Amino acid sequence: MVKGLAKRVLHCILIIGLLTLLLSGCGEDPQQGLPGGAAPAVIELWHSLTGAEAQELGKQSQRIMDAHPEVIIRLEYIEEGRMVNLAYLAQAGGEGPEIFLTSSKALTDLFHQGALAPIIGNSDPFLGLVTQFKYGDKTFALPLTVDVPLFYYRTDLAPLPANLAEFPTTKGVLALTALDTKTLSPWWLAQGGKLASNGQPALQDPANYIFLQQLLAWQEGNLLVVDPNAWNLFINAQAAYTIAWASQAQGIATTIPWGSVPLTQLTSGKGEILGGKTIGIANSSIKSTEELNPLIRLVEEELLSPDAQWAIAMAGKRFPTSSSFYSREEAQTGLLRQVGLSLARAWSLPSNAMEGKLMPLQDQAWQKAWNGVKPEDALSWAQTEAVKVLQVK
Repeated sequence: MVKGLAKRVLHCILIIGLLTLLLSGCGEDPQQGLPGGAAPAVIELWHSLTGAEAQELGKQSQRIMDAHPEVIIRLEYIEEGRMVNLAYLAQAGGEGPEIFLTSSKALTDLFHQGALAPIIGNSDPFLGLVTQFKYGDKTFALPLTVDVPLFYYRTDLAPLPANLAEFPTTKGVLALTALDTKTLSPWWLAQGGKLASNGQPALQDPANYIFLQQLLAWQEGNLLVVDPNAWNLFINAQAAYTIAWASQAQGIATTIPWGSVPLTQLTSGKGEILGGKTIGIANSSIKSTEELNPLIRLVEEELLSPDAQWAIAMAGKRFPTSSSFYSREEAQTGLLRQVGLSLARAWSLPSNAMEGKLMPLQDQAWQKAWNGVKPEDALSWAQTEAVKVLQVK
């Protein structure tokens, strides 16, 4: 009888203990991403990357999900030219992605459409690269990868000039794909070139005239050639020098004797470059909610990390925009060092800067002068057109 009573008491104790465990468990919130927890949040990311670059984005997204089971990244390829229109249609129904990853131009267009909120994520990009995504005091995107122009030279044809003043003495031919401000900005700015002054167009500034005369003097001396096939002229030893993207160096055959330097090396560090082929990241104005913001920030900052940038950049033959990346040992020599030095001299032009509207007019003026129009007349035409452009609201 005593043994039976002891068994019943022990049984009751076990039941009470089990109930206590169950009741105490009811007071704990399930942990997101763990069995029995809340469902992971889905972060939709629209991108315009293709080929190896898109594949690497997929790998980086999987890496993020593996490390953070509380989030699922859903990638959606959208052709760059259709990104803005599709985002507009999606917004009309309160839909669309949480994150956009596309070209700087598409991101700027998305911002002007009202599709972007101030960027949530953080990174350490070069200041000049971020400025292109600023409107007033708001930053609406951050750069992820970029390319920069470099000065290339053939060591078998002519020496590397110490500076621009010495360029004509080398007798080497410089081949350019186009005569434009983006290509020549460091040289033009180093010599005092300007597009605007005191809020007004300044295309007829004396420094602009002197620089254009210099280009024409090089043309007359057969030192400067403008040809769509400038890169091939350089590769085939028909030109000693060229200005081309840093990414093109990756395709030069090992049998060709060549070298490259930042454009600003020929101007004693003066002037600034304009980067190109920029890919940036931004978050949606509709989907950037208080609930999702922490996860959107997580995904953005993971993709903006130096290692992720480098992986995506290598796949797309671009370069990271992270300033800390270029402080690494492996980035202290060769092409990476040249890119880093160039990015440190990136021209800070906000997306709404007047210069952005005036630059195409200066390019046209240079081309007119190249084709025989007097340089003063070409710049006068550009100044007149600039006034008209700025009058249009």
